[in-house]
Amino acid sequence: MRLDESGSELHASRVGGSLILRLKETLFQSGKAGTRCLLDHPLVQEVAFGLRQELVEKGHLPSGAVAIQAIAFDKTPETNWKVTWHQDLMFPFARPVASEGFDLSCVKEGIAYARPPLEILEKLLAVRLHLDDCDETNGPLKISPGTHRLGIIDVAAIPEFISGHGQELCLADEGVALLMRPLLLHSSSRATAPKHRRVLHLVFAPGDPMTEEWHRRV
Repeated sequence: MRLDESGSELHASRVGGSLILRLKETLFQSGKAGTRCLLDHPLVQEVAFGLRQELVEKGHLPSGAVAIQAIAFDKTPETNWKVTWHQDLMFPFARPVASEGFDLSCVKEGIAYARPPLEILEKLLAVRLHLDDCDETNGPLKISPGTHRLGIIDVAAIPEFISGHGQELCLADEGVALLMRPLLLHSSSRATAPKHRRVLHLVFAPGDPMTEEWHRRV
């Protein structure tokens, strides 16, 4: 299975065009590059429920999986940002963490964040639903295949691993979801022909009992 081997896989979602249009109209009104903490939004919950069912059917998620995070990203001439190579390691919790193995506790926009233990990070699945076509010109995501198997990578060692594992561009049509392990090294360049590149980024967890509580469970 490509997701296991490379850490990413494209999935032709069943999210319909009318729902995608409503997401575009409601999630991106602030003009910011990223909008966080969207799991309370009814439209986002609808998407999360549907995608979870699809991915359970495909064997990518267990039946008890829950969405723990939702972020909306756009890339326009005004928000044409570059993201350097990194892993997604910090996730939102209901309160500041105190349990062994959870570290780097901080607060962002009034929400407690921390880095979960590796055994939890390895089970998370990010689902990036493309709300626009994404081609080579509008700053697509780049991934380094297989690097999700390397654990938590020291920042200084990232260039060496990128060199050894190579890079791939993640191009996708509207409605296609990119499945990705958060531990996978990824980045994006500035767009050369800036236009909308709207993405709804969801993170799913198995739903297993933990010593700490996720900020949201949908």
